[in-house]
Amino acid sequence: MRAVRGMVGLVIVTLIGSAAFVAHPTTKAGATAGTVTVRRGDTLSAIAGRAGTTVAALAALNGIRNPDHVEVGQVLKLPAASGSAPVAATTSYVVRPGDTASSIAGRFGTTVAALAAANKLKNPNIVVICTKLVVPGSLPPPPVVTGFANGGRGLPNLLVASPDRLRLRPRFQYWASAYGVPADLFQAMTWWESGWRNQVVSSTGAVGIGQLMPNTVTFVNVVLLRGTSLDPAKPADNSRLSARFLRALLDATGGKADGALAAYYQGLASVRAGHIYVDTKNYVAGILSFRGHFR
Repeated sequence: MRAVRGMVGLVIVTLIGSAAFVAHPTTKAGATAGTVTVRRGDTLSAIAGRAGTTVAALAALNGIRNPDHVEVGQVLKLPAASGSAPVAATTSYVVRPGDTASSIAGRFGTTVAALAAANKLKNPNIVVICTKLVVPGSLPPPPVVTGFANGGRGLPNLLVASPDRLRLRPRFQYWASAYGVPADLFQAMTWWESGWRNQVVSSTGAVGIGQLMPNTVTFVNVVLLRGTSLDPAKPADNSRLSARFLRALLDATGGKADGALAAYYQGLASVRAGHIYVDTKNYVAGILSFRGHFR
């Protein structure tokens, strides 16, 4: 999911990570209750919310190492209900722009039904921004474990096994260099955002390699690049737009990688105000931990 926030007229786009982290499974591996086909714009958390299960359970049952990456047309097995869910603490969550009940439920390893019941939501399709919700039985999501080549020091195995994605790397390095963005930082961020798949479109319309919203594309084209008409549907253009946008955020945060990533995720205004969300910290930490693999 994405949120839109302001930066002196600039629309900042954020990935409100619905599936970059995995909580502990709540169903027994191998127990299934049918299948579902991934549709355009789907995330694992949205599917989990619709199916009344969790991201963790879907990931475990389908052998998904990085639940931030699901392919359109992919057929997923749905876990059967189980009474062996782990004990977890109840927490609270403030609804942000772009959130849905299903994305919140999926992120915290609970269900839409449980979320609606705990908060007496008459219509779980409507959640109001800035409302504080009780999240029942939620589990803090630990980082996803991903395999890496070269004894754990090289590129992600999924990238090494995807020649079409690997061929994009020189282009990422080129635009990172052109705009003075650390190449390893840019590659790690775009990998975390989309897995270097330009066909990825979020349920809120964020597009491609850098998961750019239309307003951000317009801002970069018109203001930062002074009148270009780059098309985010093209991998080369999306990578350039994303690199230039990240450069703007680095400039706005004093060249600090963690600050720029936080602003990319949740918006510069709220970062400057000091309101750094827990999932923002996870997002930043995850990308920074990947930087070494792209050097």
